[in-house]
Amino acid sequence: MEGSARDPEKEHLSKVARFVTDIVQAAWLLQSRMGESTEVSVRDAVVSLVTERSPRARFRMIAEREEFRSPKAERLMDRIIDFVRTVPLPDDSYERFFTAHLEMIRTVRTGAVEADDMPVEPPDADFRADRPQNAGEWDDRARTLRDRGQIEEARAAFVEAVRLARAEGEASVEGSAEIGLFTLLSRTAHMVKGTRQRMLVHARRGADAYRRAPDPTGEANAVVAMITVLTDLADQRNLESALNRLQRLDEDQARWWRAYAAAMTAKEIEPMITGLQWCVESADLLGSHADFYRKMCEGKLALLEGRRIPLGDGDSEFFRAAVTALEVAADGPTEEAARRLDEILRKVEELRKYGRSQALQRELSDAHEITYRTAERCAETLRGAEEAIDVHELAASRALLAQTAMHKLWRQWHPQVWEDSRSTVLQEALGTYVVAPTEPNRRLLTRVFGDQRDALERQEQRLLAATPGLTTATSPMPTWSVRALLAENDRVVVCGADGSIFLISGGGCRAIGRFRVEEVDEVVEGILAQLSSPLGGAQAGSEALSWLTAHLLQPVSDHVPRGCRLFFVPHGSLWRIPLGVLAPTMLSATREVSYVPSLTLLAHLLTKPRLKRVLERFVGFGDPDGSLPHARAEIDYAASTFIDAFTVTGDRLDYHMMMAHLADADVAHLGCHGFFFPDDPDFSALHFAGPADRPEVLWYGELARYELNARLVVLAACHAGTGVMRFGSEYVGFPGAFLAAGAQGVLAPLWAVSDASTETLMRHFYRALQKFAPPAEALRQAQQAMAADPSTTHPYHWAGFQLFGAPATYRFPGAS
Repeated sequence: MEGSARDPEKEHLSKVARFVTDIVQAAWLLQSRMGESTEVSVRDAVVSLVTERSPRARFRMIAEREEFRSPKAERLMDRIIDFVRTVPLPDDSYERFFTAHLEMIRTVRTGAVEADDMPVEPPDADFRADRPQNAGEWDDRARTLRDRGQIEEARAAFVEAVRLARAEGEASVEGSAEIGLFTLLSRTAHMVKGTRQRMLVHARRGADAYRRAPDPTGEANAVVAMITVLTDLADQRNLESALNRLQRLDEDQARWWRAYAAAMTAKEIEPMITGLQWCVESADLLGSHADFYRKMCEGKLALLEGRRIPLGDGDSEFFRAAVTALEVAADGPTEEAARRLDEILRKVEELRKYGRSQALQRELSDAHEITYRTAERCAETLRGAEEAIDVHELAASRALLAQTAMHKLWRQWHPQVWEDSRSTVLQEALGTYVVAPTEPNRRLLTRVFGDQRDALERQEQRLLAATPGLTTATSPMPTWSVRALLAENDRVVVCGADGSIFLISGGGCRAIGRFRVEEVDEVVEGILAQLSSPLGGAQAGSEALSWLTAHLLQPVSDHVPRGCRLFFVPHGSLWRIPLGVLAPTMLSATREVSYVPSLTLLAHLLTKPRLKRVLERFVGFGDPDGSLPHARAEIDYAASTFIDAFTVTGDRLDYHMMMAHLADADVAHLGCHGFFFPDDPDFSALHFAGPADRPEVLWYGELARYELNARLVVLAACHAGTGVMRFGSEYVGFPGAFLAAGAQGVLAPLWAVSDASTETLMRHFYRALQKFAPPAEALRQAQQAMAADPSTTHPYHWAGFQLFGAPATYRFPGAS
């Protein structure tokens, strides 16, 4: 009888398999009638692929079967997609289904997914087919996914378990799922801004659900989760309330946690040591949790007393990495530390394979920053420059790699889904703050940022959960594969997290210098004070520039030949200054200098196919509120240097119209206001349309929804090029987002620029670009012309514009 209960489901799956097989057959026949014949073996291979239920088997099939090694299978899949668009079907899920399989074929054929990156199948073959039927089953599914490392899927399953538990009145399951969400956040995002508050919300909801159950043990565990967060936040009022609640549930646990909280919030070292010693001796009060918390306190005690911290098999990756980092800081890199870090990194990278969303990749970068940095130091000392660069690349801008795949998912959805995710409340809060930048309005805007960040994360999770296709994220490329793509005169300089300067060429890679990381922030501030304002501090800036020249710029100048194309991968606050034009070295005077967020993104830029027209298409937009008259003039001039040009300015601007034209542009110029928030860089914005108090803006995160073809995007907007390194080693800034969206190059300012000076610079730039100068050469000519003019000789007027990516020149057929 057990087998017969599953017959309807099996029959349904069989019908679906027959239907998709019929679609493949019909498209294959249509392709043959159109004169493009495809072998029967290719058709049969495609049928086998689309009817295979196992994701791992599908990847293996593409990698191993000869039919998928030629473009014929891709062409057939294209015909299938065209076919389903033209025939009446119940919904558009079939188009998404076949599109996802086409992406699989392309991904495996291009080598973007290796065999080791393919998802591991669950032990039971029917796992994916058996959709949970109630809250308890969803909770169980979520824990299985969590233990397997599929964080995104586990989070979605826990959320579904909470929803169903409330509907079914299963308070105990609701509490269990809320604590599951708490543990996921503690595992992946405990260092990310605002995460502790989110953890606290889940712990409180879990405790309240267990109280309704009633389940005193579950409630006590949830209250303990609250106490751990409140202790970290040093929130004394709410901490006391939680301790009193635990007192009513379990006096022994309350006694221990009260002592622990007092020790961890003490202002002096001595009471902390005394309190932790008592916690170690009295851990038996915690019952089954005694061993875990005893060991935790022993580790903290050893740290405070300067002793070696013992490690055990059950320790988390966070704890093992932190202990190893302390050992390396004290004793230097050792083989034992390197082996331990290799094992930790292997587990972390296994976890990151399933992180397709930008939000999760940022969380993991932040959570494991200490692991990557310590491993990079050990690799450089013990194994050489290339190993160190490979580790550095593992931590670099993984969220941007996730963005390169996210636009493929977004484009499958109806435009209304995009529109629904654009918050009018957020734009109104921005407009209110821009018009009246008071402290209350700033706090309101910050609060709205937090709400929108949560909403966008939920939207991203729904998108991933509802879209079939790849279940693993794009992995960073090893250094050797990037070197193979470099031309003879290409060089890449990577600024390591530990202060090493690495030089990469087609022939190899090596370290060429070092600088003190702890001094960089102060140096950058001094240089910015001199460059970003004509009235800035000259003396402090000169001293800072001398330091940077000696420790960073001169080594690069000594080892990078003149005439090279030089790609910089800065680190930390170095993203905020134009390294190429800093005197006296002036690297950009003799080399083509641009910034790239990571080696893997550089490889994408060097290999991405793009449409090349006989006549390039220029689009220009600007001055949405009438406050930037020079922006209109620069757009008109830029348009005059192209045969095919489309421009709109002023109150005729519309967000959707602009984005549609931007996606089709070869060269795009945006002259508008830009907003950058150092504490919330993922909410940088470009004011595209509308008045200042009701702006229509392009938010940084929205670029994940678009795929661009442009070889060059010019952002003539204040702070449009300003980026910061946050979330571990994640670079956050508009240039990186435009590059990840498909732009080959981006030109943008690193500080607030003058409207009049920008117009002059852009006239020089487009005049040189019209003569087929590469963008780096055009920028150099424009900056030299500005520097030679007494009215704009100060670097404030011209030095801020920085080139990003790997922009290429474009020559008309037959042009000299």
